[in-house]
Amino acid sequence: MSQDVDARAVRSLTRRYVVVYALATFGDWIQGAYLYAAYRGHGLAKREIGCVYVLGYAVSATIGTAVAAMGDGHGHKRLAEAYGWLYAASCGLLRSNAVVALLTSRVLGGVAYSLLFSSFESWVITEADEMRIDRKKLVGLFSVATFFNAASAVAAGLVGNLVVQLSESDKFTWIGMEIGKNRLTNLDGEHKEQSALTLSTNAYTPAFDVGAVSLILCAVCARILWPNRTVGRPNSDSLGPPGSPASTQSAASLMAAVKMIIRTEELFSLGVTNSLYEASLHLFVFVWTPVLEKRATDGDLIPHGLLFSAFMICKMVGSQAFNVFGSKITAETMLRFVLSGSALCFTVATLSTNYWLTVLAFCAFEFGLGVYWPTMSILRAQHVPNKLRATMTSVFRIPLNFLVVALLLCAGYASDRVLLGLCAGTMFTSAYSFQLDG
Repeated sequence: MSQDVDARAVRSLTRRYVVVYALATFGDWIQGAYLYAAYRGHGLAKREIGCVYVLGYAVSATIGTAVAAMGDGHGHKRLAEAYGWLYAASCGLLRSNAVVALLTSRVLGGVAYSLLFSSFESWVITEADEMRIDRKKLVGLFSVATFFNAASAVAAGLVGNLVVQLSESDKFTWIGMEIGKNRLTNLDGEHKEQSALTLSTNAYTPAFDVGAVSLILCAVCARILWPNRTVGRPNSDSLGPPGSPASTQSAASLMAAVKMIIRTEELFSLGVTNSLYEASLHLFVFVWTPVLEKRATDGDLIPHGLLFSAFMICKMVGSQAFNVFGSKITAETMLRFVLSGSALCFTVATLSTNYWLTVLAFCAFEFGLGVYWPTMSILRAQHVPNKLRATMTSVFRIPLNFLVVALLLCAGYASDRVLLGLCAGTMFTSAYSFQLDG
């Protein structure tokens, strides 16, 4: 009877979590496919687009980390709602031609991105504790969440493609209007770029409109389906007197989290592994398209959409593999297999220039990624204290974001093979740095 009650509780929690999480990830994925194209449609040059990307990661590492830390004292549900509204506003600002609006959009997106990877996981673990669910039984929940994350990516690609095609057709030009920037004519008859905050004439922005709708629904569903839980504040004396400003408490929480990570071997190992692995992942996202384009036979155009869908399917299969073996193999052992396998995948892609072998290596990496996400969630659930959960998860991402910034700045000066070798080296270092026993 007790097992039946626990099973129903896990299923209930899984449904409430996955509905909100899938809407959140759909709104993120649909932007990723068109963000570069949208900036280019606004007239930004490649170097300027790179600077805007770097701005987003820098904001995520700084302001985003400070905002995410507030969830431990004020409730993770509130920040999940804030994620939806901030990211929706970011999407809306991309309708504008003004540079200020585009930069503000990227700042809001950077803050929201930090919340996506801290507040949602922190809420579900805190809620599971409130419902007295054994954390070992969250294996299935995180597996399902990863599955729907990949499924939302596939859906975002299909929906985004459809919306952009409609916006480019003659019958639906009112959706996206024509590509190009509005111009003003001065008294001398010369044209100049419009600098006011106006609607864009960019055909890619309708995809962001769809993303904004999904993100608003995410915020609304979080408000309706999720209770707001707070777990108190650790070592309250060190966090300032009651009633002190939220910024002061957030800074104190960050310092407490950093000190705990440095002093605790398990947390330090987990943080280093997390940062190195995901930095390599972001570099892979940047490099896989040009690598496969150059290795395609006879200069054929590669099927970008089909390849992306194949990667996501492999990720979904990996999440199901975790669901099958997660209760039989320790999370520590599972992560070691993933880290070693990922390093091997990038080594193969670095040494061989064969197109199909490279595609196979990338698919194998995506399979491992489907295992990595729920495995890392389980390990954070086991080792990260509840009172600093969102703060510490965000602190783990500070070196990650700065690593990504450094790698992206170097990417324009290095060959694709060097970048793949850098992915392999980062993965080997990540595997070596993981020292947790299991």
